[in-house]
Amino acid sequence: MQNLKKRNIELKNYLEEIEIQLIKDIVQLLKGENVDYLEGKTKVDIRAFYLEYKYDYLDIVAWAVDNNGQMITDTVILPIQRKKQMGESKEWNSSLPEKIWTAASDFQNSHEDEEDFDDLWDEYNEEKYSLFEDWFCQCWKEASEHTEKRVDAYFSVHDTYFRTDLNALKTINDDEIAERYASK
Repeated sequence: MQNLKKRNIELKNYLEEIEIQLIKDIVQLLKGENVDYLEGKTKVDIRAFYLEYKYDYLDIVAWAVDNNGQMITDTVILPIQRKKQMGESKEWNSSLPEKIWTAASDFQNSHEDEEDFDDLWDEYNEEKYSLFEDWFCQCWKEASEHTEKRVDAYFSVHDTYFRTDLNALKTINDDEIAERYASK
């Protein structure tokens, strides 16, 4: 388990390193900058942002929707500028540093047959995702303070029914989000 705890310490340190860049990127996103709009759409059409992360690699993908909940921008990967970590292969393009991914994967492969593995792995992932989600919400909050524009925004793991309303920091589901738009 020490090996896995070390991975989460490394993740926390890495997230602190990229925090300023992510905050800048979120500020630009909130201002409707650094996004490619679909034909006929502009930043005045933005009603909400969806931000999802990929479960294994923690890549954050964002896009804007209009009053009808229709996507009006191409997706953007955040942070927009990502520094390669020392020792990463040229092919590695994930937000999660390759060193952390490889070490966790190696641990999984060499210990998955052990009796207590599932509990250890669940504990590791629970801590990892909690660190990541708390960090992201804090970055969002700080970025929001740097802009005058308030817009609905929802954060979640990729393809899920439940999301975090980033303005209220409360869990909301897709049906509740749809109701917000239907009543407008």
